[in-house]
Amino acid sequence: MATEVLVLGDGTGGIVTANLLASKARKKDLQVNVKLIGNSPMHTYQPGMLFLPFQKAGYRRPSDIQRPTARYIKAGVEYITDRITALDPESRTVTTEASEYHYDWLVLALGARTVLDDVEGLPDFWGKKAFGFYTPASAMALAAALERFQGGNLVIDVAEMPIKCPVAPLEFAFLADEYLRKRGLRDKTRITYVTPLNGAFTKPVCNDVLTHMLVEKGIEVVPNASLAEVREDAMYCPDGQEIPFDMLVTIPPHEGADVVDEAGLGDGLGFGVTDKYTLKSRKADRIFLLGDGTNVPTSKAGSVAHFQADVVVHNLLREMAGEDAEPIADGHSNCFIETGFNKAVLIDFNYDTQPVPGTFPLPVIGPMSLLKETYANHLGKLAFKQVYWHMLLPGRPIPLVGSRMSTSGKHLEALEQHA
Repeated sequence: MATEVLVLGDGTGGIVTANLLASKARKKDLQVNVKLIGNSPMHTYQPGMLFLPFQKAGYRRPSDIQRPTARYIKAGVEYITDRITALDPESRTVTTEASEYHYDWLVLALGARTVLDDVEGLPDFWGKKAFGFYTPASAMALAAALERFQGGNLVIDVAEMPIKCPVAPLEFAFLADEYLRKRGLRDKTRITYVTPLNGAFTKPVCNDVLTHMLVEKGIEVVPNASLAEVREDAMYCPDGQEIPFDMLVTIPPHEGADVVDEAGLGDGLGFGVTDKYTLKSRKADRIFLLGDGTNVPTSKAGSVAHFQADVVVHNLLREMAGEDAEPIADGHSNCFIETGFNKAVLIDFNYDTQPVPGTFPLPVIGPMSLLKETYANHLGKLAFKQVYWHMLLPGRPIPLVGSRMSTSGKHLEALEQHA
């Protein structure tokens, strides 16, 4: 009989995993039925939402970053568009609004979502004086608000961690600086970056570089400050600190999927309790997790989901063959950080090695520079849109970039300064 594998979630992690599993099972002549269940018939290129508020070329409207999900589902995967209502690890069943499905193995890639109601007052001012850009609709509302903006206090805030794409708020700050300079409004605007972290980023070497870049651009950094309440003219931190604004751009709190907690697989916030090395559930057998919906200590970013998909498929096939899953996930994350005026920084890191300077993906010749502002990195950021649609989603390998981080080209001696 064929092995039944259900992949839940039709975001980046789910699509890549389903496509990759079907392809590798076919090459091994394995009888595996792969079903991908999700409720997003239009797939969004999420990095593009950063550019929508600034109406960058190629990013004017949601249709510029969205395509039909079914177009990217490869042979051997049955795509089911439905809403998942329950999981039962004991009976190995998944219930949707329309049906019920049995599985031999289950992959959870249910992602993360923003939750406005977790911050007092935020829903009252959302779309009026408080904005975001983590959904296409909110990004377009922010684009209209920025066009109306004539100066004042612009506050860019991360409500709390974790969030999807932790560098995106930084990128917004850098691009806002560029946008306001080009409009002649920078001298009339005070930009403040408020973060619950102790600086711009979580890792010391990268934090020093990015925080310095913010300060150089005249952006004030307020560290160790979570968001507790929003009123008409100010945001408030749990310690009572008040930060006034004329426009607030905030990244609301994030949560995972309710069905994960309801099935006894979560941490209380909907993030699946996951072994960070095997990507297996710590709560039930025959369940793997990846992407934004896990609680592993790495970035919630598309590159991470892509790298994790390789590990999940590898370990799924091992378990199907009667072998143990291998602890080979290293938390590899790779991302370009737009810094404005056609430049960007590239970082590449994992659980154990923080971002450091160097060259990527090859030593000496690069052609990308790590932890350095360059035009080449900006071109890499723009080119990634096509890489995403044509290579990453279909599950094709990206040349010279593996699921495990390479130390080749990295100047690891930089870590000694922060030992």
